[in-house]
Amino acid sequence: MSTRSDRSGLSAGCLLTGILLVCGSCGGGSAPADYTAEELEAAKTQLRDHARLRTFEAGKLFGEAWVERVPDDAELRGLYAEQLAGWRLSKELLEQADALLDDDPDNPWGSYIRALGHLAAYESDLALEPARRAWEALPRPEVAAAYARAMRADDFDAALEFLGTLDTEIGGSPAVLAARAELENLARYEREDPTWADSSLATYSELRDRWPDHVDGYLHAAEALFRANRPEEALPLIEQAIELAPSSVDVRQWHWWILFESDVLPTDERRPVVEASIEEFLDAAPESLRSLSAMASMYRDLEDDDRAEELEAMVVEREPESRHALLVYIGRQRAAEEERRRILEVHGRDSPEYRAQLEVVRDAVHQFLDRPHYNDRYTGGAYIDLFNALRQMDPVPAEELAEAIRGLVGNARGTPPWITYLQAPLAMAEHTPYALEAAEIAREGFQASLDYYRGTRSFFDTEGEFDQAIRAALSQGYDAMGWALAKGGRSEDARHTLERALVLWGENPSALYHMGQLYEQRAAEAAERQDEEEASRWLDQAEDSYIAGFGASRGTNPNEAALEALYESRNGSREGIEEYLATLDERDRIRRRDRILESRVEAAGTYEPFTLARLDGEMIDSADLEGKIAVLHFWGTWCGPCVVEMPEYQKFDERYRDDADVAILSISNDRTNDVIEEYLAKNDFDFTVLVDDNYVERAGVSAWPTTWFVDREGYIQFVKIGTALKLDEEFSWRVEALREEAGSP
Repeated sequence: MSTRSDRSGLSAGCLLTGILLVCGSCGGGSAPADYTAEELEAAKTQLRDHARLRTFEAGKLFGEAWVERVPDDAELRGLYAEQLAGWRLSKELLEQADALLDDDPDNPWGSYIRALGHLAAYESDLALEPARRAWEALPRPEVAAAYARAMRADDFDAALEFLGTLDTEIGGSPAVLAARAELENLARYEREDPTWADSSLATYSELRDRWPDHVDGYLHAAEALFRANRPEEALPLIEQAIELAPSSVDVRQWHWWILFESDVLPTDERRPVVEASIEEFLDAAPESLRSLSAMASMYRDLEDDDRAEELEAMVVEREPESRHALLVYIGRQRAAEEERRRILEVHGRDSPEYRAQLEVVRDAVHQFLDRPHYNDRYTGGAYIDLFNALRQMDPVPAEELAEAIRGLVGNARGTPPWITYLQAPLAMAEHTPYALEAAEIAREGFQASLDYYRGTRSFFDTEGEFDQAIRAALSQGYDAMGWALAKGGRSEDARHTLERALVLWGENPSALYHMGQLYEQRAAEAAERQDEEEASRWLDQAEDSYIAGFGASRGTNPNEAALEALYESRNGSREGIEEYLATLDERDRIRRRDRILESRVEAAGTYEPFTLARLDGEMIDSADLEGKIAVLHFWGTWCGPCVVEMPEYQKFDERYRDDADVAILSISNDRTNDVIEEYLAKNDFDFTVLVDDNYVERAGVSAWPTTWFVDREGYIQFVKIGTALKLDEEFSWRVEALREEAGSP
């Protein structure tokens, strides 16, 4: 393969040219103006080569010098912008766009660069219009690719269809083939069809065949294979990418990850091989903020914090307001937050260690917020961490909490609406004197919640499920607003608002609790007027509200504690409370069982056959499940809801472990067996785990946890997506229903 000599000449030539141009402009105090048309075209070719090889570090230096020499060449700026896009330098991209659009608002290159800037800032919605304008005036492959990427967040199907309408020349270009493969890889989730992953890999293969000197065909295919738990196939591709571009940060980072975070090498060989690759990279690449940041990240993974901090300090010292310095700042702040979570798991919420760490998180967030920032991409997340720390303090610092919530709302873009517009206003209403301000925050959040759920439409199988999610989101918004109004003294407005919450979602446990609290407040007011009959009526309504919310959610349910307190208040003691609550438990149990048994799949179908390995290597064939009731549980240690229910799943597994009539199997989607084994050992779990081996994609599983309940003929009769309220009990009801209808003893 002849790419090595071509590659070496390009890297050295580009870097030398860039250095000479930068030094020349610095020495003379003004940009040199002497260049020929041939030299300019050669410079554009070199910028295209840097994009082709993803050597954006040298490309950025080279492009800066040429744009300084030829500031009025729009195409040159566009090619330079592609180097900036490789760095995700959104601010600089938008500045380049303004330099063209200020003089000519219709300049298509300016629109193209603006679209790249918004895409680099993860703002696809803002990128769509400039990308469309650019494409209409400048039908080039790179513009088509940017337009498709901007379009996909708004209308995924339209983006894929657009790429299919392009002519052979543009449609077969490297930029468009890479964009098409990227969309096809996402289509397996958007269209819930795992075969799209194969289409994506086929398109990357086509890209390599037609354009063997383009890094994207190797790099992105390796990335896709690695994410699909196929590192042994990913490694040769990333090694070919290194042959093409040994100085590319993108290529090297994926090489390091594939070597270190998979089973492709024995554990004791991973670190030395990664460190050897880092040394090769240092020899091949110009030192840049991006390369320093990439190496620092890898040394963190290698648990060499001293070396990582040394590299991060170099980044901050050189350009404290750069994007990569921002990544250092947010990394330090998040380290404090991750330590909080670790201490919570190890020591518990009431431990002195945890209380002390809340202060550390607060200080770390303030240090982050006080720094100069490249942009505000991470500011909202930092305010979330600050909000969570402050509301758990005892006592809660009311004014500081209020300011943190205002900061969160002011940086709400990209933050989860259920935190910004639900949890935050509820906390403000509970802990600060600004309850009515909290009600307004909750009111502002309705549109944000609707926008968020509309963006998740593809995750829902039916319109009915989607509609229920929207109704639940709106119900939670009315609940937050209603309770804030109640705390602000507007009890009648609060009651009407909470009633709206319950019309939308009658089982909303938080709204039922708040309505019960409001009824108790009304009872107290009646008692002050010495109207005992009215007070009793309000207390009856409070009790009904708490009962309706009793057992309606996982974890701590405020309705249960409120119901116990109300019982004790009305009866003068806790005597008889267990019997009272027991009757409620049974009522709730009957209600849940009826609802679950009514949830049987209307048109039951069979599932994709499998042969998967257990952790000990023994192969399990789905054909062996014939004649048994089978429960197939899809999970992963990376999935928070999965981990929450695992203790209950262990109980369920133990219940049927010796039952020859029932097979209980879990299928883990984790990347390596080491991760699964460590998790099981840590928690003393011993249920059967099968290794995914890409089965979830073939089977079309796209949400975790997902559980199939399969009858003796191999038909899926029940499907449970998400965590179960009381897993052991509720899963057992489904199993026994299948057993009973088959006439088994």
